[in-house]
Amino acid sequence: RIPRRPSAIPHGETGTDSKPMEAAPFFLAPPAKADNRVTYRVHPLVVFNILDHYRRREKEQKRVVGTLIGETKRGPEGKIVHIKNCFPIPHLEREDEVEIDFVYHKSMASLQKRLNSKETVVGWYSTGIEISYNSSLIHEEFTRKYKQPVHLLVDATLTGNKLSVQGYIGRTLRVEGKEEGVIAQFEKVKTELSSSDAAKIAIDAMINGTPDERKKIDSPLTMQNDLDNLHGSLLNLLDLLEKVSEYVDKVTAGDKKSTTEIGGAIKDALAAIPRIEPEMFTRMFNQKTEDLLMILYLSNITRAQVALGNRIYEVLD
Repeated sequence: RIPRRPSAIPHGETGTDSKPMEAAPFFLAPPAKADNRVTYRVHPLVVFNILDHYRRREKEQKRVVGTLIGETKRGPEGKIVHIKNCFPIPHLEREDEVEIDFVYHKSMASLQKRLNSKETVVGWYSTGIEISYNSSLIHEEFTRKYKQPVHLLVDATLTGNKLSVQGYIGRTLRVEGKEEGVIAQFEKVKTELSSSDAAKIAIDAMINGTPDERKKIDSPLTMQNDLDNLHGSLLNLLDLLEKVSEYVDKVTAGDKKSTTEIGGAIKDALAAIPRIEPEMFTRMFNQKTEDLLMILYLSNITRAQVALGNRIYEVLD
């Protein structure tokens, strides 16, 4: 339990291994110059887990909180904190206090450490559009346990039809005349969404797939076959080409002002297109199609032979 109090109170433990702490006013500050060298890269799995946690919350809960797992690496651009995983923490929040089950947190963090010794706790997350008063209390407790934890704020309600993911670090300032008096000051840090090529493919498949039951959270996803996926990609490409062609026509007619950036992008896109004669392209496409049809034919023959063999084995047995 982390109650809201105007002055410092002694530490004490509850059944959830939570600690009451002193609360004090706080404010949001602009990004700190000292932390410009630190970049926090959030992997897609983390965002998906947070959104899933938010959808599965209890009806009376306004937000959810959890622990962030990752590792820190140093490169030529400075320190990079990769946030790769997360897990929820049971909590109960009221206007004047918040209770966090740190026993559960400690147990889950220990299991994560056993699975991957390189990954450790790098901070915590919550959902919402702004940092609440209780967030300073939770962050202060994480600061006691871990070095410079990051607070990831995810807008799960998609305000403005946009998924906002912001990172903050907390500063603990001493108040003159009070030994334990503090002010929680949050500073925005550089946060990026980072994913591998394989993750991007998986995300595209999830976006293009159609849920069998839209109202059901765990509804299976019907994936497009290769031909439908290719057809959809070609339609998107055709739509983009029409927009670019319309833009070029307006610039040529003098109805729209051109920019060097857009012109350079169009030039690079055209330069990247391989120069292949139409006859050669048709021949290559037909040859590839024939190869795929032959593979499909052979696989069907193999499937029929296996089924026939199993049937004969059952009869003889």
